[in-house]
Amino acid sequence: MEGFDLTRYQEDDGEQAKIAKIMGKMLSGRSDYEAVIEKRDEKVKKCGCGWPIDAGAKFCCECGAKC
Repeated sequence: MEGFDLTRYQEDDGEQAKIAKIMGKMLSGRSDYEAVIEKRDEKVKKCGCGWPIDAGAKFCCECGAKC
């Protein structure tokens, strides 16, 4: 399945501003409305061995240590 790669719109600040204006106009019908793009900082929890731990996991799947 082929698709359109949208990663350049997610990473470039200039492109994000364009997309926010386009989405604002589509959602509100007004040209002066601008959509807010939410940015999340998700911190990855790591075990003592350096392996990333999934949310809710009690044991490391790489070394078996309790985290």
